[in-house]
Amino acid sequence: MGRPTENPRHGGPSLGVPCAGPCPGRKAAPARAAAQGYAPQITDGSQAERAAEARRLARSVESGRQIAAALRHLDAYGSEEASRPLAEALGRFLVDRAEARHAGWRVVRQLIVESASDAPWERCARRAVPLVADELIRLTEEAGRTPLHRAQHVAARCRATAVAPFVDPAPVLRDLGLEQRQMDDDEWAAGLREAVSARSREGARKRLATSLELAPAAVEQVD
Repeated sequence: MGRPTENPRHGGPSLGVPCAGPCPGRKAAPARAAAQGYAPQITDGSQAERAAEARRLARSVESGRQIAAALRHLDAYGSEEASRPLAEALGRFLVDRAEARHAGWRVVRQLIVESASDAPWERCARRAVPLVADELIRLTEEAGRTPLHRAQHVAARCRATAVAPFVDPAPVLRDLGLEQRQMDDDEWAAGLREAVSARSREGARKRLATSLELAPAAVEQVD
């Protein structure tokens, strides 16, 4: 089954999660920061001062520094509009870092390369960045902090979402010994997102089979 080079129906990939934004009943950002025990450099400052701190942290992230502090700031003040550039800076950092620091993404990437799919890797990486930013901001609505390993897994899943429209499922599934069937774009993207949780080719095969409800391919009998 051929895959489109663009995804005109959706205008880009989707993680299938609610859009980021203020949540009814959500704690005010400073109160949440205090509840989490986070002590940023700007503790009782104005929103303008917190925005300046977010910009400073974004510049540090772009240089590969203060990643943990940036995540803590985003956890505390992610509802503020000024936090969006910081979330996108973290998205760029994490998307690039997935190549070296996320085993599951490397497994999925290798499966795609071996299938001879002509994926535009750099374009897909750029498309993953706003998806990561959206997801990191969404996570600020949940209790607790977002540690680096969790943020990195978010980026790996977003990379899988971004590349899915450019990958033909048929050769990937054939190489893994799984049955082939028609599926829509969202199903295939969901399967690849699940596969990045695996740390081996066999693990990816099992996760794809479970997510997509696929049986092993029938073995042809040779007379």
